Amino acid sequence: MSKQYLWKILGLGVVAAASLSYSSVASAKTLGFVVTGWHHSGTFTPDNKVECPQGLGSDGRANFKAQFKTKEEQEAQIKKYAGFEMRARGPNGEIDTYSPELVEDPIPFPEGQGKISYGFNLDGTKDGRATDRTCKHSKFTSPDGETGIDNQYYRSMACITGMRPHGDADAMANSQLLTKMVNRLVFEVTGVDDEKNDESVDVTIAHGLDKVSQGPSGVFIPNLSQRMDEKASAYIFHVKAKIVNGVLISDEMPNLDIAQYPGPGDWGIRAFMNARIKINLKDGDHPTAVLAGYHDVERLYRYWAKTNGIHSITATASGPSLYRSMHRNADGYKDPKTGKCTAISASYDYQLVKAFIIRETPEEKEISDNAPSSANADVQVASAKSPLEVK
Repeated sequence: MSKQYLWKILGLGVVAAASLSYSSVASAKTLGFVVTGWHHSGTFTPDNKVECPQGLGSDGRANFKAQFKTKEEQEAQIKKYAGFEMRARGPNGEIDTYSPELVEDPIPFPEGQGKISYGFNLDGTKDGRATDRTCKHSKFTSPDGETGIDNQYYRSMACITGMRPHGDADAMANSQLLTKMVNRLVFEVTGVDDEKNDESVDVTIAHGLDKVSQGPSGVFIPNLSQRMDEKASAYIFHVKAKIVNGVLISDEMPNLDIAQYPGPGDWGIRAFMNARIKINLKDGDHPTAVLAGYHDVERLYRYWAKTNGIHSITATASGPSLYRSMHRNADGYKDPKTGKCTAISASYDYQLVKAFIIRETPEEKEISDNAPSSANADVQVASAKSPLEVK
């Protein structure tokens, strides 16, 4: 056998091996999704009798009138502190939304009594008993029968009219989700060998740069391109996941920050701790998803106050009652000194549409990096990080 012939055989072997290697890599799929809607997880009935048997909560105006009972008292308070929308209810005229700890609402605040919710078992217990890290709380059962679900934020917001699905604040947030580019949220799943069962895939959560389109009937059009905003690197998160019976279930993310402009107020960061995501891949072109985790109570309240809470009338909410309820229902991140929990579990139901997630090529990245920052949507994302929310 000649050396030349031998090298030809070896060369073919190398090419064949490389081809096999490339084939195995190329066979892995990439899935992409864009968020088209979201609501708080939990039980919400049309007449609210199941979850709010005592009725829905009262807003700041109703509490103002209950706090200052006569017309003369009300006029005097408004005149003294120029109480915009009757909100200067603190001892020195402090606005109720921004100084909730200084105001005590006279009207009792109803909390959600529902028992059904999507979500995750975040604390690892079946019964919600107190642990070194968590406080005692009641658990939920999912519509699919999964037990041990944690979603204490539901207790605090379920009876607030505007925050319920299709309430004013909820509807506005979902409207802004489509019109404000900063709200464009994408999920990219790579390394998918089998969409039914796969032991290990990679998930990237980031912001997008393109609009989502709807057909004449209002249904979101699937399989359109969506560019990932790679310049907004502070809001790109990666996590491992697995697929079990067509459902993607992620590992835990220590932190997840999602920039949002839910309106009608300012930008804000919905900051999660110990976050997890679940995507039902069996739902075809319009999958559903669940995102859950813990929120620091103080930070979550500030987020609410600067976004929906800035017009508490629209949310039909009263800041002081919501603030106290959130602290009362806090179930995570127990302070070892006080024994009180400082974070509250929360779960959100997401609606998605399939999309092709586009990343920048090296050439495009060079152009993008040298482009004026105002040309990119990540400027809007960055502006969402209020100094009040930076720890």
